[in-house]
Amino acid sequence: MRLPNAEYLTDLMKAVSAVVDEATFKIDSEGLKLVSMDPAHISLVDFFLSKEAAEEYSASRDLELTINMQDLLKFLKRSKKGEALTLSYDAEKKKLTLTLTDSAYSRERNFQLSTLEPAGMGAMTTPKLSFEAKARLSTDAFWEAIEDAGIIADAMKITIQPDMVVLTAKGETSTIQNKLSKQGALVYEIQTEKEVSASFSLTYLEKIIKPCRDVSEEVTMMLSTNKPIKLQFPFPAGRLEYLIAPRLE
Repeated sequence: MRLPNAEYLTDLMKAVSAVVDEATFKIDSEGLKLVSMDPAHISLVDFFLSKEAAEEYSASRDLELTINMQDLLKFLKRSKKGEALTLSYDAEKKKLTLTLTDSAYSRERNFQLSTLEPAGMGAMTTPKLSFEAKARLSTDAFWEAIEDAGIIADAMKITIQPDMVVLTAKGETSTIQNKLSKQGALVYEIQTEKEVSASFSLTYLEKIIKPCRDVSEEVTMMLSTNKPIKLQFPFPAGRLEYLIAPRLE
């Protein structure tokens, strides 16, 4: 798989690593896929990178690659602006090679990473859930609300109303609230017939939203009262979605 911009994959892998330490990617003729939960089973990531994102792509057969995400990111973070990235896998040696190419300086750098044995949990699929409310808003605005909430609390209540999204945190003696109106520039869409709300751990929201700001300028949140939230981050030629279980008071 050859990608014209190495930073593109770096940003995506940072977002995936917010949930998983060891990731088992399924590779087939369509591209790279991953569905995995964090060790505590609080959050889930559903990731797909289509072959359409690549300048060149070939997969001679379906296979699985289990990778230590921190080791992979150490290599990806060595990429420089303007460098292309080629990923190639030797199934016999169980080695993944990352090749960074800088055409302007006629330079090529190769990094080789040993893959791991799969954890053996079997194929995982994203649960089929129904939601009562949907809102599309600025990822940066959502992140600022999370940072505000972290001053006084370890959880944040997300409320979707027909005319606004309300993000609330309560400490022992104080409250912080962000109200994002449907009429303003930070909310792009709201679909709901009633108010729905649920509370979520700021630890998980922070880990996921922080890297996803580099992936997408908007986030779609789908919610039902006291049920898991789905967060979608649109980007070209792929899918990046998360589920986070609610914190029940």
